[in-house]
Formats: sequence, C-alpha cells, structure tokens
Amino acid sequence: MEKLEIKKVVEWCGGEINSKEFLKKSINGISTDTRKIKKGEIFIALKGKKFNGHQFIKQAYARKAAGVIISENVKIPFKNFCIIKVKDTLKALGDIAKGYITFLNPYVIGITGSDGKTTTKELISKCLSKKFKTASSSGNYNNQIGLPLSIFSFDRKTEIGILEMGMNKKGEIDYLSKIARPNGCVITNIGKAHIGFFKNTEEIAESKSEIFKNLKGEKFCLLNRDDKFFYFLKNRSSGNVKSFGTKKNSDVRGIIEKEGNDFFHFNVSGEKFKVNFWNTSMIYPFLIAIAFSVKFGLKISEVKDVIEEFKPIEGRGKVYKIGGITIIDESYNSNPNSLRNALLCFSGKIFKRKIVIIGDMAELGKFSNFFHTYTGKLVKKLDIDYVITFGKKSKVISDITSGKHFSDIDHLNGFIRKKVKKGDGILIKGSNFLKMNRIVEFLLKD
Repeated sequence: MEKLEIKKVVEWCGGEINSKEFLKKSINGISTDTRKIKKGEIFIALKGKKFNGHQFIKQAYARKAAGVIISENVKIPFKNFCIIKVKDTLKALGDIAKGYITFLNPYVIGITGSDGKTTTKELISKCLSKKFKTASSSGNYNNQIGLPLSIFSFDRKTEIGILEMGMNKKGEIDYLSKIARPNGCVITNIGKAHIGFFKNTEEIAESKSEIFKNLKGEKFCLLNRDDKFFYFLKNRSSGNVKSFGTKKNSDVRGIIEKEGNDFFHFNVSGEKFKVNFWNTSMIYPFLIAIAFSVKFGLKISEVKDVIEEFKPIEGRGKVYKIGGITIIDESYNSNPNSLRNALLCFSGKIFKRKIVIIGDMAELGKFSNFFHTYTGKLVKKLDIDYVITFGKKSKVISDITSGKHFSDIDHLNGFIRKKVKKGDGILIKGSNFLKMNRIVEFLLKD
C-alpha cells in the first residue's frame, strides 16, 4: 500500500477524528488483525459473530499501530494515538478501499461466477504480467473483508488489478463491485453453488449480473458462451460483450483435441496447448486468461508458456501417483456443477478400477437432498467401479450406488487402505468444511 495521509482516510470513511493534529500524518497500511499488524498501520476494529476487534485495541497500540478506527464507545487512554470514530467499521473498510482504488486508478478486472474464480484470477494475473504490472486478490479473498484488503496491496505501479468477488446472498456482488468499480469483468459460469440461499439458478444469475451496473469506462464484459445463461446475462450488460467457450460462435473458442488421465490438449485459433490438468472443464479458466491477454495486446503464443506451466494446487485438482495408484485431490470444494463435471470427466479416464470418495455439498439448503440424490443417480449410470461417501447428506449417494458410507474419517481411511489396489484411480471431492484433505494425506503416507 502507498503511504496515505490520515486526512484521506477520514475523508473516505466519513469518520470523526479525535484530534486534527493527526490529519497531516501518514499511515503505511490498513489491518484488521492485530496479530499481523505492522508499525505505522491503522487498525480497523471489525465486529463479527464470534469476535470483536474493539477488544484488541491495546494489542494494536503495543505493536505501534498509527491509530484505530472504531464504531463503539470505548475508552482509549493512550497518548499520541489517532482514533477515528465511524458508524460501521465494516462499511468504513469498504469505503476506504473504494477511495484508495479510485485514487490509484488502475484498470480493474472483476471476476465472479459459480466456479473457477480463484484459478481464473491466478491465470489472468500471470498472463497479463507478461506485459503489465499486475496485482490481484490474495488467495480467495473475495468477500466484504477480503476484497478491500486485496485492494490495499495495490500501489502506484499497479497497472491492472484483478479482483475476485464471491457471494452467497443477493446484493453482495453489488456491494463488492461498488467498492472495486471494475473497468471490465468476467462471469465464469452460473451454477448451483450456494443455491441454498436463493430460490433458483435464475436468481443466482441475476445476483451475479449486479456487477454490470457498477462497471465504469468501457464496461467490458466477458461471458461464457457455453453457459445456458449466456443470453440472460448478455441482455443485462450495457457494455462491450465478448464470449469464450467451446461452441463455434465463441469469440475465443477452445477445442479439446486429446485427453489423458492427468492432462489434456486443446487448440485456440491454431495455437496448440498441452496442460497438466486432469479435468477438461479447466479449459474455461484458460480461455478466459487467453481472452484478456488478447484484449490487452498480447499474442496467444506469448502466453503459451504460462498456460502450459500452470499447475493445479492441493485440493483443487492436484494429481498424485504413489505405489501404483493415482489420487486426484479435489477436496477443497464441491457443488452440484463442479461435482457433476468431475464425475463425468473421471468416468472417462483409464484405470483398472475407478473409485470415488464423495463428501457432502454445503450451502444447498432445501435443495440438498435433491442434488445429493441426483448425484447418486448420475454415478450409477457412469463407468465408476466403487463409491464411498463421507459426511451426512451424501449417504443417499452410497445408498443408490450400493457404496459404502462413513461419518468417521478414521474408519473411512482404514477401509480405503484395505480397498485400494495397484492400478486404481481415486477421485476425492467434497466441501471444504469436511476437511477431506485428511484422506489425501492418509493415502500419501500409507
């Protein structure tokens, strides 16, 4: 973050300062965590269901914070300590981020969608950094706290900022995009992730499209031509719309030419790529990155090395080969869309036996039983040899497929140790709250 006069911070968040003598002083950054705060940064005391930052002001002072932004009436006895009072510290965090990114004025790309946001962000950033100074969201910092903190990592040299925006309720994308004010955006797809918070997928699509009304400048929009909500979204955009996908009329079209157990080949406008991903649905983040590269004047050939060297990470499709078995680690997340795509792709692979370990899908609400039942019926039709389920909701999948269900991770690991044989391929996928990475770790150690 660039050094900022406290005067700017007060102006952006509309707060009241305890002494005008601090207005001309500067801060080095903004923090919401006293465990990580650095000298000269200002601490924002956020309040949540399980924490209250106002209880940690003493720690902020001890670590030589430049000051604090508060919303509660708390006694702060420290001398030479800047105190800014606001009505809502979370809103203040967003307002300061909005002021800061407007002050820097980089080209901002906003990323939302049901699947692939983090991978897409990483790929766009790596490709565009070939020509530009880029900055992006840290990890999956994509909510009301994470997005502003990501913006604070930008500086004067940042030419293009890439920001991920997540949601699980109406109005969230509107709120986040008002902070980021993107020049361009991409909606990766419209799926059923978080559908428990919505009436239907149409409502999810409508909520994702909130990003359009907060676009500025050219209002560039990149949309998935293969998605059934393509025209629904296109009709809601007032800017320049381009498409990506595998269909013939996609502006950036990818054609899958060959597929292996842990790789696939695809072609874009005559340029051939070999990528180290087992799941062919990964073609979409690659196409998005290529589309933005072309938009910013890079040739497709110039980003070929980035695409081909990009590797999956733990929990998001990393493939391990140990003792004659292949383990596909998709343990970080799961939703009806991503699980369906993974199962369809896995069923087409070539192993002596194909074993799936499926965990519960979270945030499906009243649709939970429907989608877990649908998954069971789908698996039964596919070329999959054995099904193991873990959690609570997923039991219906093993019931339908005559598989084996576990609610205890140690019992599951003990069973899989006896079950697995040389030549097997194992797909492990579930929502992150189940911590199914423990199964992966067990198999790698066993």
